[in-house]
Amino acid sequence: MPTLSNLDKESWKYSNINAALKKLEVTPRDCFWHMPSAFAFLQDDNHIVIPKNRKVDHPLEISLVAHAGSQISAPLHIHLESGAEATIIEHQSGEDAYWKNTNLVITLAENVQLRHYRISDDGPASVVTDHLSVVLSHDARYHMVAVNGAAGFARSDIHVKLMGKGAACDLSGLTLLDGKRHSDTTLCVDHIAPHCQSSQFFKNALKGQSRGVYQGKIHVHKDAQKTDGYQLSNNLLLSPLAEMDVKPELEIYADDVKCSHGTTTGQLDETPLFYLMSRGIDPDSARRLLLEAFLSDVLDKIPDETVRATFDKRVATWLE
Repeated sequence: MPTLSNLDKESWKYSNINAALKKLEVTPRDCFWHMPSAFAFLQDDNHIVIPKNRKVDHPLEISLVAHAGSQISAPLHIHLESGAEATIIEHQSGEDAYWKNTNLVITLAENVQLRHYRISDDGPASVVTDHLSVVLSHDARYHMVAVNGAAGFARSDIHVKLMGKGAACDLSGLTLLDGKRHSDTTLCVDHIAPHCQSSQFFKNALKGQSRGVYQGKIHVHKDAQKTDGYQLSNNLLLSPLAEMDVKPELEIYADDVKCSHGTTTGQLDETPLFYLMSRGIDPDSARRLLLEAFLSDVLDKIPDETVRATFDKRVATWLE
């Protein structure tokens, strides 16, 4: 049965999970991750291990599909042993109304590199609560790009711990909302060891009466000297009824650090729109060009052309 580990009022003040769940009529059901390309690395139904120094030359695809009326919980642990390197492509989808609660735990040993791409196609009547926990040992590298926005109510909790000296994480996300959809990304990067780097780069584009939330935090512990932390949230309101709540935070207890955070929220800039129209481009095409330019900054962080094409297709569907 799905459970939520943290329901304190401060953490959930922008997202009323209880109201969202009251609208559902769901029954607890078993559900398992589908991961045929990762079969060789399965320890059991919910545990993937990439062996020491193994460089996986093909992306490992994992997916989770929820069915109408279901209430599911789906834990998964991915562990990369020292020197390993892999790419994970995660697909989330479902049918009609359901509550999906996922708990993905990733542990990275020394000198590991993991690229993690997440794409959500959950149904507009669904409630999705997911927790992602990533722990990095020294000199480990974690790169994530996520595209979200299909669920009716979505809350994504991401917690990254930089436990070893020289670890680094690069986290990017794109949330695409329309109708009355609600999406909340709540993220904390814990700098525990010295000489670590982190980057948070998240964008939201909102139509209709949708609501987006971004709560991002960089937490630098007292022994995490020489920390380099970066955080930016850019948000585009495409409707007068759309709403965006942003809460960037820095909590720093070390004195030799370089940390920055920033946020912007607004509408499409009329100046470049006018320029494009003055060159003979019709208003709809001009707006689409500007939207594509706004969204591409996140998509450009995907170097693999095949993976990028999948994400481009998801974005193109939303733009139509």
